[in-house]
Parts: sequence; C-alpha cells; structure tokens
Amino acid sequence: MKKIFAVAIAALCAFGASAQISPYKQFSPFDGNHFIIDGGVTYSTISEKSAQYMPLFRAGVGADIPLFYAWTSFCPSLTFESKEFTYTAYDAYVWDYDVTAMSIEAPLEFAFNITFSRKAGMQVLGGPYFGYGIAGKYSQSSDLYEQENGFSTVEYNTYGGDNPRLNRFDFGLCGGIRFIYDFMMLKLNAEIGCTNMNANERQPAYKGRSFSACFGLRLP
Repeated sequence: MKKIFAVAIAALCAFGASAQISPYKQFSPFDGNHFIIDGGVTYSTISEKSAQYMPLFRAGVGADIPLFYAWTSFCPSLTFESKEFTYTAYDAYVWDYDVTAMSIEAPLEFAFNITFSRKAGMQVLGGPYFGYGIAGKYSQSSDLYEQENGFSTVEYNTYGGDNPRLNRFDFGLCGGIRFIYDFMMLKLNAEIGCTNMNANERQPAYKGRSFSACFGLRLP
C-alpha cells in the first residue's frame, strides 16, 4: 500500500520537472503540465444498496500531464474523502446503523482531451483508485441492546481499534468529466468500489459509492 501512495506522490512532484512545450501550445489548453487543487461536495455511501447516500465533502491535489501531443493526459491525484451511510435492518429486532468513514485516496486516471478553444476544453477521465481508511465512527443501535444491557447504542472505530468494522484498504474504479476554462475547472466524478470492506463478515458486502462535484484551480 505504501508503494502505491509513493508512486502517486512521486508523479505529483515530478511532473513539473518533465514539462515540455508542444509546438501546438497556442491552440490547446492541454499542452504543458499543470498542478491541480480542487474541492467540493460528494454524495456517497459505503454499504449495501439499501443504505442512504449522504452529502459530505472532498478535497485534493493532483497533476495534469499531457501525452501524445496533448490528445490524452495522465491525471494522478491524492484526495481526502469523507463518506457516511445510514440504514435500518430488521429481524426479530430493529437495527439502526450510522457510520462515518474518512480516507485518503489515490486516483490514477487517464483523460481524453477535447479542445474548444485556446483557453477552454473538456476532459473525459477514467481509471482505478486506491484508498486507505484513516478515521471514522461506527454506531449501531437496537432495542435488543436496550433489553439486555440497559442502553440502546454501541460505538466502534470504523477503522482500527480492538474491533474494526471496515477494512482500511479500498480499491475501485473512478471516472468523470472535467470542464476547463483558463485556470478554472469544474469536475463531475463518480466512484464505484470493487472490494468488500466489511471487516467481520462476507455479507452484507460494504462497497463504496460516490458522486461528486468539485471546483478547482489548474495552475501551470
């Protein structure tokens, strides 16, 4: 896991040193390397399909490294992601779950670049992401706890501790569309988790899902 993040950090740090000026620079906003800072809102969950999506936030830094005369780009990034889900399950008792999960993710996306003018363009992005959970709270409530123990809610650390509820490692696919005008940009993004993050059982399968909209700066 450390090697994955080391590669992402190295890509972010080294892209400026490898900048090359294309002879077509005056016609495209994608020629030359760029440093990206963005942040926005995300609508996300980590749970089974019945769980509610919750509005939270995300922020990150990244790079835009043009390839093949700026027709495509390599766009690695590091992002802070905040996800939350709530849902209710039933058997002989009612079970309520309220979970927050914060993680660092390393999306490694490739983009197809579409030029509108010298300052404006659009990128269609896609690729894998790797995530690592850093903090969160897992709250579980039931009338069974009230009957047996006199209290209705128990809490755990989402990641780590004596009884972690989610695996720290996450892997999935991400993609979206990024609109660019001069140094400003707007990105619409989606993530689909591919790994079961449930640390205790195979079912229910906890997989991340998120949709986000981020505004950012694209600096030379």
